[in-house]
This record gives sequence, structure tokens and C-alpha cells, in this order.
Amino acid sequence: MSYLEAIFWGNSWKDCISVNASGYQLPSKYRNKTVEVYITRHKLFVFDLYTGKEIVEYDLSLIPGQIITKRDFRRENEKTLQELKDHVTGMFTGSNWRRFTALNFEAFPRYIRDQCVEAKRYFDSSGIDIFVLDRALEYCLENNTPSFAELNDTYVHFKREHEREELEMPAVSSDYRGSHEPLRVKARGLSVYKEIINSRGTINESL
Repeated sequence: MSYLEAIFWGNSWKDCISVNASGYQLPSKYRNKTVEVYITRHKLFVFDLYTGKEIVEYDLSLIPGQIITKRDFRRENEKTLQELKDHVTGMFTGSNWRRFTALNFEAFPRYIRDQCVEAKRYFDSSGIDIFVLDRALEYCLENNTPSFAELNDTYVHFKREHEREELEMPAVSSDYRGSHEPLRVKARGLSVYKEIINSRGTINESL
């Protein structure tokens, strides 16, 4: 097992690093940048040199000169930039999402394609909690943190908080209502109401 640094190189149709005479595709935003590579007997792991986050994992190629690619990286490179932007903008209908995507595209004009890939990776799912996402969007907009990676970190944080709050809520009886325990009220007998009605009738006759 070993660590090494590898320079990401690119050509007109593939963006790869070269490890042991084989090429492994990475997202295009890493072109001409240095990444960290961790090699085991059968696996290759590639990490961002500055954040330490894993970029991709590959099975090591046994064929020298082979180019190994990821379908997601290849498919996204085939779409136009406008197609990607339209897809990401339409993923959610809330105003905060539209504001955030507009801010993101403005903040990362050279990396819009990569930001769109991250948006789809993190949020193109039916399991997203819309309430928590809206809280995360508001936080990122207020604090000017417009990347989708930062939005995802914020979303994960708020989701954990939300789940913890739900677990800590005290159990409440199904017939309990309000912030206080219900008072015990003694039921009156029918004779009480008869006396009230009779007394009213007496008053009306005297009038």
C-alpha cells in the first residue's frame, strides 16, 4: 500500500491521471491539478489534495495503457452546459433553491459543469427532506457559501439536528391536548340543570 501524488492530465475527450501505465478518469475540474492517490493491492483511491475528500475509487487495471472511465463523468461531459444548468435549476421548485443555483453559477463560472455534477450527486434523489433542505439553503444564502458541496454539508448537519429533535420530543397521550395536563371536572347531576331552567322560568313569569 502506498500514497503518491499524481498530476491530472487531459485531452480532448478524456480527463485522466496515469497510474502504473493506465489512465483513470477524474472530474474535469481537477485538470492540471495535483491529487493524492492511495494504492492497495487491488484498489485505487483518489483524494482531493486540499480537502482530503475522496474523489473516486477504481479497481486497478491489469492491462497497461488501458483507460478506465466512470459513466457519470463521461455522460455529464456529453451534455451541453445549458442542459445541465436547466436540469439542476428545475430539481426543486422553491425560491431559495432558484436563488442558490443562480448564486452558484455566478460564483463558479469556470466550474459550472462540475457544480452541476455535484448538485445531482447530492440532491437528485427522492429521499431529500424538503423542510431541512430549505433551512440549509437559507443558511448558505445568508452566509454566502454557494457551492453544492457546502450546501450538502449544511444539509447533513441540519438533518442530524432535526432527527435528534424528533427523538428527544416527549411522548404525548393521543387524547392529550395543549401544554397542560387536563383537569378533572366533576359532572353535575340533571337536577342542577332542572333547577336552573325552572328558576329562569320563574323570573320570566314575574317580568
